[in-house]
Amino acid sequence: MSTVPHQLPAFEIKRHTVFLASLGVMVVIALSLLIELSDIAPSAVAHLLVAGVVVLSSFAFLLYPFINLALTVSYLMSPTALILDGNYSAVIASLLIGNCLVGVVLVSGFGLSFERGSLRVPLLLCSVAGLGALYGIARGNRVPVVIGDFYQIAEFACLFFLARVLVKTERQFRTMASVMIGSAVATSVLQMADALMGASYLPHLNQQGVDVVRTINANAPVAFVVLLAALPSAKTKKWISAGVGLLAVNLIWSFTRGLWLATITSSLFLLIILPGRSRRAILKFAFVSCAIAVPVLYISGLGAVIGDRIGYSVQQFSGASADDQVMSNRRLLEYILILPHVGEDPIVGKGLGATFEIAGDAVLEGPKGEQVDHHYIHNFYLLVAFRLGLPVLILFLVMLGKYFQRSIKNLRALNLSPDNSALMAGLIAAMFGEIVLSLSSPTLLNHPTAGLCGCIMAMTMTAYRPSAQRGQAPSIG
Repeated sequence: MSTVPHQLPAFEIKRHTVFLASLGVMVVIALSLLIELSDIAPSAVAHLLVAGVVVLSSFAFLLYPFINLALTVSYLMSPTALILDGNYSAVIASLLIGNCLVGVVLVSGFGLSFERGSLRVPLLLCSVAGLGALYGIARGNRVPVVIGDFYQIAEFACLFFLARVLVKTERQFRTMASVMIGSAVATSVLQMADALMGASYLPHLNQQGVDVVRTINANAPVAFVVLLAALPSAKTKKWISAGVGLLAVNLIWSFTRGLWLATITSSLFLLIILPGRSRRAILKFAFVSCAIAVPVLYISGLGAVIGDRIGYSVQQFSGASADDQVMSNRRLLEYILILPHVGEDPIVGKGLGATFEIAGDAVLEGPKGEQVDHHYIHNFYLLVAFRLGLPVLILFLVMLGKYFQRSIKNLRALNLSPDNSALMAGLIAAMFGEIVLSLSSPTLLNHPTAGLCGCIMAMTMTAYRPSAQRGQAPSIG
């Protein structure tokens, strides 16, 4: 069910000069107070100012919700969302999402109509999150932590809904995919530039006598596989190849095995769902790239570091015990400590906001020799079973299976242009990589990656119509 949306009003800056100036002053004052009243590092001030500009822009484009959706996705994929304190980042994302929702309602003339399926997933997730939050509070879990867990699920649900409502045509799909790719590539370039300049916010790898800065961009595998999918049909292959190369350097420089695994598995999944001609082109490109990269890594000495990182996985998953809790065995230790709690409450879990006891020696920068209540869990599926129960975990797994079934069917059924078809295949493969990555990082329902995952899933499930021709009513965005 759908209705013809209202004509978008023209946005004239001159008519809103006072409003924009006042809003700009308020943003500057608010940012100044935040910087003055909190212990914000100087390196984060610039990112806070960038966030202020993005929020100000979202008010300026309030009647253009598609633009606001693009701003929201760009923010979530930017380094700003990670560098800022988690609470500040979530508040900024909430403002952007809220403005986008308000814009959708205003442009529709308070008569918004949409397909019933657009609300099914968001309402289900929000219902589960709401019940889990109430149960967590009833169990005595810390309210701020409960709210944080609820927000991350709501972020996924809201971006899923907004993408289903606003991304309706092939042009809009291509635009949003380009925003995602551009944001990820820009973030990677900024991280590598900051690494060369010795930026303090970037983490370091200190392992077996090696001390090297790391450029961890959780969205790099997404952009990598989407660009890889676009390569065979691209008219300007050199630019696509350059983007793939930049992302590959960033991924190697991250020294993060989860991102490596996500990139490899999503690329393999892409080869499965692409037609034979595109598959051969990608395999040829991969062979040439590896022939160049392997000697370079070996000569530079990075190959040995990569080998040590892979070998470190064996150490992490061997010899862990509840009596000897150390950082090197943290991944396996989480299973040892959390699975008994899952057995205690297998149906409803411990509620949102639930924590588990672990030695401070096994926590990054934790208090040595003390037990702490820790919240972060690396494995998303273990996290869901622990906090929401096994039935909800099974529900999530079924939903993920249904998603891949529907999105691949959508890819096969739609008569998309070759470029857009490749982009959709890349995004579906990227989601497969995110499912794998969630074994070592809860990316599916974790700020700021949750919103991106929700947006990608919605975009790859939509049956797109041709872009509006001149003289037709424009879309709601």
